[in-house]
Amino acid sequence: MSEPLLIFGAGKIAQAATHFFERDSDFRILAYACDPMYRQGDAFLGKPLLASDDLPAAYPADEHRLFVALGYQGINRLRADKVAWARAQGYRLASYRSPLVPGDYTLGENSIVMDGAVIQPAVTLGDNVFVWGGAMIGHHTRIGDHCWLTGGCAIGGATELGAGSFVGLNATIGHEITLGERCLLGAHTLTSKPLAAGTVVIAPDTEPHRLNADQFARLSAFFRV
Repeated sequence: MSEPLLIFGAGKIAQAATHFFERDSDFRILAYACDPMYRQGDAFLGKPLLASDDLPAAYPADEHRLFVALGYQGINRLRADKVAWARAQGYRLASYRSPLVPGDYTLGENSIVMDGAVIQPAVTLGDNVFVWGGAMIGHHTRIGDHCWLTGGCAIGGATELGAGSFVGLNATIGHEITLGERCLLGAHTLTSKPLAAGTVVIAPDTEPHRLNADQFARLSAFFRV
């Protein structure tokens, strides 16, 4: 029998999480919640949308699980704060692990592993960790609480990623490296040495070509018919 689930969030992340929970989890989504100032209407995705202040009375914590589906605002601090709020209300937190990502790894509370991720043996994922499709996590790596691993990122084996960190699209972290808490690694960055807490690593954007698309097509043999 399915277990009743509440989702905190009424945006794109909540919609993405809903897809996976409804597709193949043992949970049944009953309602959504968000902070009162962000509530627009009485429903989200066809289900009731409540202000967070009203949620505990309408859906008691001892009868429902909850999943916080928010983004990485404040370098994951907002999501961490809402996880703490949910626990203070007495809610047990749900997690989702895609059946298409099998393996010998540990998944904490309020965490999600989406289709297409690759997680090698003996990996530990903390609480409130979001792993998007295409992310690769090497063996014996430890991911701290409240981290966000974006699609296409690669983390080498036996690495430790500090709590609250963000790893951007196609970012690469080497083997046996320790990174402090709340590190921000931008898209396409390479990290091969330890980083102190709060470090930001950013790679420059690729410079646009001097020709526009039509000019480039005329001069490029690749686009000729």
